[in-house]
Amino acid sequence: MLKSTSRVLILSGVVTLTTAMGSIEGTPGDLLAAEADNAPTKLVARANSDFAFELYRQLSSESPGENLFFSPYSVSSALAMTAEGARQETAAEMGRVLGFPNVARRIGDDDQLIPWETALIHTGMAELNRKLNGAGGDSAAVAEIRAKITMLRNELKSVRAKVKQLQAASQWKLANTERRKEPAIVAKLNAELAKVDQYEIRVANALWGEKTYPFDPEYVATIHKHYDTGGIFPVDFKNAFEAERLKINDWIEEQTNDRIQDLLPEGSLDQLTRLVLTNAIYFKGDWSIPFQQENTQDRNFTLADGTKQKTPIMREPQLEVGRYGAFNSDGSHFNTPLRIRAGQDPQGHYPTADGFAIVELPYKGDDLAMVVIAPNDPARLPAIEAQLTQDNLNRWIGHLQQRETNVSLPKFKMETDYNLGDAGAPGPLQKMGMVRAFIPPNPVNGAQFQGLTTSTDPLDQLHISKVIHKAFVEVNETGTEAAAATAVMLAEEADLSDNGVPFTPVFQADRPFVFLIREKSTGSVLFLGRVTQPTAQAMPQQ
Repeated sequence: MLKSTSRVLILSGVVTLTTAMGSIEGTPGDLLAAEADNAPTKLVARANSDFAFELYRQLSSESPGENLFFSPYSVSSALAMTAEGARQETAAEMGRVLGFPNVARRIGDDDQLIPWETALIHTGMAELNRKLNGAGGDSAAVAEIRAKITMLRNELKSVRAKVKQLQAASQWKLANTERRKEPAIVAKLNAELAKVDQYEIRVANALWGEKTYPFDPEYVATIHKHYDTGGIFPVDFKNAFEAERLKINDWIEEQTNDRIQDLLPEGSLDQLTRLVLTNAIYFKGDWSIPFQQENTQDRNFTLADGTKQKTPIMREPQLEVGRYGAFNSDGSHFNTPLRIRAGQDPQGHYPTADGFAIVELPYKGDDLAMVVIAPNDPARLPAIEAQLTQDNLNRWIGHLQQRETNVSLPKFKMETDYNLGDAGAPGPLQKMGMVRAFIPPNPVNGAQFQGLTTSTDPLDQLHISKVIHKAFVEVNETGTEAAAATAVMLAEEADLSDNGVPFTPVFQADRPFVFLIREKSTGSVLFLGRVTQPTAQAMPQQ
């Protein structure tokens, strides 16, 4: 018997995703204004972070000792949109895995059919997306500047492509003439970027639907309302799926500043594809205070087994803008003094070998920051990972102090590719409990995505075929490119003698470490990963 297949592809590279979705409405009391201080945004940020650490744990268990990097924000965004079209047990499983809060559970006659008030989730996601896209403040002016940035980027891309074309044709004089246009475009681009903020982040969504498929208009309208998809782009998967694949790839490349190319490989779509959703998140930010390039040298990075690898490691002595904290093996706070007696051995002012340290490095604008967690013992990263939860992270960050810190951090570049779910073989999402969404529809235990379509024909019912996630991150002296509180100063200790001197702690990520990029006001985790073997991913020194 013929089967109708839904390609639900979550593609993230810095980051790009695709997924399917549907539509329900919440009660008026649940349609709260999703502002930064209101419940939906905080609930969504909490759900996203809980999901982040559970997915991290699952990926870590499947890839012990390997580098990891992904965007939980991107994955949870795409799957939240997918869950909008899910019904019954399929929807219940998706909500549980995504960490939907109990207050989003429906109570009433149809709570088995539609178990979640997804309007709560979508309004919170919409506000987070607006916040990340810079819609606060004078949004019209910001939008105009960002539109000009996109235009200049495309112009620069076009010039560079023409230069390559002319060089390939050995038309060197024309190629040089064309190349001379680049500096002026770059200067204009930098000027516009400086007007908006010191970092660039954008979130974009699009739906690509088979033009003959009976999509539910309410579903399309709901997703456009909250995720600004522009409706649905009609495509011809039945007769021209390869051409449509190239079109989607072009969109992905544009949204990720060319960091993710050819994301949908040949053969990933076919004539049974009915819907592809793309969600892209791109981030590029400069450190609030950059690392000095002259301080970057090849130094030893100690692996978990004690092996040492030469790696370009950045160093910034007495970095003043970061926040530092040290912790014991059980996660309790270790009190690091602000001052010590002159001549006193500083080693006694760090936790024992089974402890760990955290540093928060802000990006310019101070809205986003990278948090780096490194064990004192290179072999003890798994012990930290076992404690990695949203509650623990919040508690640890609450103990960080803004103070001078000697920071060492490797330069690295990482590209990752995960098959998070597959109808043919269980992936991480299925192992986390999202099972039914991947089973072809049938009357007994198949996927239930009736919210996607107005058709009741069994051949029109869809299921998730694959969830693919790709990500890219680059960290160097200037800052970070990835396709996320008020400082507390403690009083000096009263019993110090007059010869007390400031104590500057040393934070060394020259061993396996966890890192994440978070939006500070909501705590939402945008990117999450670990570096266990930097040399293979390290950037060549400039």
